[in-house]
Amino acid sequence: MAAVPGQCGYAVLGDKSVDFYRNTTEFVERQIRCSGGRIFQARFLNKPTVFIASNAAVHELLYEKSHNFTMGYKDFFHQIYGDNLLFANGQEAIDLRKSLHILFTKQSTMMREVLINKYADETVNSMISGSAVAVYQHFKMTMMQLCLALFLDVESEHSSLLVEQLIHLTTVHWHGIISVPLCFRVPFLAASSYSKALKAKEELLQIIAEELSTSNGSFHTQLLQQLGYRETVQHLLLFISALVPKALASILTSFVCSSHLWGHLPLMKNGELDSASLECILLEVLRMWPPFIGGRRIATEVSPALV
Repeated sequence: MAAVPGQCGYAVLGDKSVDFYRNTTEFVERQIRCSGGRIFQARFLNKPTVFIASNAAVHELLYEKSHNFTMGYKDFFHQIYGDNLLFANGQEAIDLRKSLHILFTKQSTMMREVLINKYADETVNSMISGSAVAVYQHFKMTMMQLCLALFLDVESEHSSLLVEQLIHLTTVHWHGIISVPLCFRVPFLAASSYSKALKAKEELLQIIAEELSTSNGSFHTQLLQQLGYRETVQHLLLFISALVPKALASILTSFVCSSHLWGHLPLMKNGELDSASLECILLEVLRMWPPFIGGRRIATEVSPALV
């Protein structure tokens, strides 16, 4: 990466991950100033990494040059999640997405709309009850419960203890994703977050398998028809993990906390937003406060146009 401005430094000692996570915006702006451009290199997660902070270059990478790159998450998250859509590349990813299209037909989505509206109504009603609400935590818990209901057909009103167990396990599992991937366990004393996450993963897979054998939930029944047993179990682990609820909770929190910027009369009719205005606001929320910081790709060949 000699043609890319910046320095990767030595392994471990030159790693900039802490600086990046401490204040992402400040890190990127400082690197842009130092390198003199919006494409620079640094050591991230202890690997030499090219950072692309240019909209035009990101578009080129994701569209015109996408065949030169593979998804960059498998090295970090595969042991935690196993094989699923998150790690698929090329034709495998295309085929997998096509097989999942049946889950999102108009008829299928209408069936799940009732369930989504139920959780949405409960969430809004609890937020306007008058007592103070920790917005992000409130949305995260709701989204966790909704994902369990949608993807695994498990709801608190029928299986409260199981829901509590699943939420606990998905939280432990998530801590392994954001921790250093070191697996150690000292009997009766301590274990690393990563080790605990792997144990939680096995418990989650066991519960998923049990639910598949005893429940007739529409989503996982359709998933079984499309993918088969092993693939369905692995995908359900991703779908009920904390990844999706945390992303949705982040978006909804940003939406609510920015309401002073858009909740004025010209946009509102009888206190409500029309669907077109709502879509525009949500897109702007995603642009200003994305739930995830950037994306990762691994280059399979040199792409001079980007550098």
